[in-house]
Amino acid sequence: MARKVKTRDRILKTALALFNEEGEAQVSTVEIAGVLDISPGNLYYHFKGKEAIIEALFDDFEEEIRQVLSAPIKRALSIEDNWIYIYIVFEEINDFRFFYNNLTGILERCPDLRPRFARILRLKEETAASILSALAGEGAIECSGAERAALAARFAAHLTFWLQFVSLAGEKGDNSSVINNGVHSTMMMIAPYVPGDDRALFAEMLKKQTATLK
Repeated sequence: MARKVKTRDRILKTALALFNEEGEAQVSTVEIAGVLDISPGNLYYHFKGKEAIIEALFDDFEEEIRQVLSAPIKRALSIEDNWIYIYIVFEEINDFRFFYNNLTGILERCPDLRPRFARILRLKEETAASILSALAGEGAIECSGAERAALAARFAAHLTFWLQFVSLAGEKGDNSSVINNGVHSTMMMIAPYVPGDDRALFAEMLKKQTATLK
């Protein structure tokens, strides 16, 4: 017999889908209750307002993104492996994209989330720094420690604001296409640091990787 899904879990799943599709600011708790065919009072029993739902969804997002970003990186990965890894990071972000699409507004209404999001931002930067250090250690890129630190910060910013950029630019495409373009853009940041003779080959390999995933 299939396990009955708890009302609390149904509320979170439905809210996440609505927030992602319509934008969190456009969705009320009454609408969430209506989609679930439960009373607003029943929803309020589980969550005392929309901010409580947002915070519970952030708990889920934080756990998932930390698991991905905390994976140890001890050696330089191939282009394909780096692509897949960055894709997974973008995928986690896209699964909770309503946070990123209205980040300022949400953090203003849920200030307790600000330091937690800041820690995720730092973890993105630390993970990027580990990838770059591994690449530099094997001679795949040539850059100083200061350059790697600056590039890691750019990586973290790119991961954080890519979805907003796509939305503001009016770019069309399904989630997979948006993510693949984001991964390609991320890895092209490495290109200027690839040794001269290998730079064109690196760009060509990225182009082929993009084509195989479209």
